[in-house]
Amino acid sequence: MKESNNTAPSGQTTTYDHVLKYTWLFGGVQGINMLVGVVRNKIVALLLGPEGTGLINLFNNITKLINEITSFGISFSAVKHIAELRDEETPSDEQKQLLQHYINVVRTWSVTTGLLGLFITLLLAPFISRATFGSEQYTADIAILCPLSLCLTITGGELAILKGIRRLKEIAIASVLGAIAALLICTPIYYYWRMSGIPASLVLCSTATTLITCHFSNKAASWRSFNISKQLYADGIPMIKLGIGFICAGVMGEGTAYITRAFIIRLGDLADVGLYNSGYMMAVTYASVVFIAIEADYFPRLSAAKSDVRSQNFTVNQQIEVCTLLIAPCLVVFVTLMPFIVPLLFSSQFINAVPMSIAASFYMLFRAFSLPTAYLSLAHGDSFVYMLTEFVYDLLVAICTPLAFYYWGLQGCGFALSFAGLIYLIVIQTLYHRIYGFTLDRQLLPLCLLQLFLLTVTVCISLQADGPIRWGINAIAVVVSVFCSLRMIQRKTTLARQLLKKFRRR
Repeated sequence: MKESNNTAPSGQTTTYDHVLKYTWLFGGVQGINMLVGVVRNKIVALLLGPEGTGLINLFNNITKLINEITSFGISFSAVKHIAELRDEETPSDEQKQLLQHYINVVRTWSVTTGLLGLFITLLLAPFISRATFGSEQYTADIAILCPLSLCLTITGGELAILKGIRRLKEIAIASVLGAIAALLICTPIYYYWRMSGIPASLVLCSTATTLITCHFSNKAASWRSFNISKQLYADGIPMIKLGIGFICAGVMGEGTAYITRAFIIRLGDLADVGLYNSGYMMAVTYASVVFIAIEADYFPRLSAAKSDVRSQNFTVNQQIEVCTLLIAPCLVVFVTLMPFIVPLLFSSQFINAVPMSIAASFYMLFRAFSLPTAYLSLAHGDSFVYMLTEFVYDLLVAICTPLAFYYWGLQGCGFALSFAGLIYLIVIQTLYHRIYGFTLDRQLLPLCLLQLFLLTVTVCISLQADGPIRWGINAIAVVVSVFCSLRMIQRKTTLARQLLKKFRRR
């Protein structure tokens, strides 16, 4: 009998326990960051309101867009080569020197491209202000933000080094400390200077994050041997070429976010941008903690398995199953409790963001189905294919979201995001099947369809009904979703048994 392409190949050592372990590790770290971010967002909401939230979001979009254009994808493309050098079985002195040399290459390009982003932000500040706000009122504020590009690029490069040499613990600690530092910095600034302190707070928070990251990366790979030279620039050209597709995808992603919010501020006002960002944050940003381990743990595993179709398909399907098991119950619970969560995390001024958050919840479930598959093109080094699929999604969002806001308001934006996520899922599954031979495991379909059905019921009831009917049906959906996920996790892993043993010992 012919063996399925989706079964575990012989010698496959990555278990569901491993996948869950690192998903929970980085998910837990991201959860701590999210908790700190919740406190920070609450402070921003109370002190600055929707207008201040919208302005912060627009400033972040602007700086991230410039960073994506000028950073040349170093934060991503450097990981692969560093990991290959680090994973050599004979770590001789020569090998260690090669690794240190390439780390210096990464740092050389990080500093250079970061300075490029700084100068571009400074030069284009008047144009950016006119394009975003319709006047040059915010030119000085945007000019103040120019160090952000340098900080973001250096931080990205240092995180790439830590990922490449598998210092995952240091990444987790740096992430938590960075979030706490940002909270401590921004709170007094917003309290005393309100909206006028936004640019300074963003710069100081980013600087603190960069210094913390550099502290941990310096322990792993010292900066003492760093010395810019022509050879370091030349040796980094392949890394830059590899990152071209990632650059284009990142630019399109940040460009789409910028365009969407620019349209909303023209069709509505700054408060609408703040509400949109809050709704997006609730439906997308907070739920994405489940995916935080994909780049740090899953991508290196997928890169190692890409040469064998069976091993590749098993790795992808395994990650899809874990993502679905973890995120689906969270989404059902979030949708059910959204009317309480939004005022709690922000303020009563943000209650109009609730329908958008509920409508956009489908996007994250579709993301759980599609994101592990989307990394196949990156694992195979096909930057063009990755760029093409990301372009399809970003184009849909850029077109559908402003139109949906114009005709149906914020709730329409939520459904537009979900629609774009569905089309992206279809494109990914169809295209990658033809190119890489990926096939979704049929055993996953009942799980995916059941969780999609439960989420659909929860969303429809939450948007259309109220009172005992809503809470009764949603409670049933929550219980079924959680029970199915826990049951599958218990069957697939030994983690539940290990926890039970520890509990009995006590």
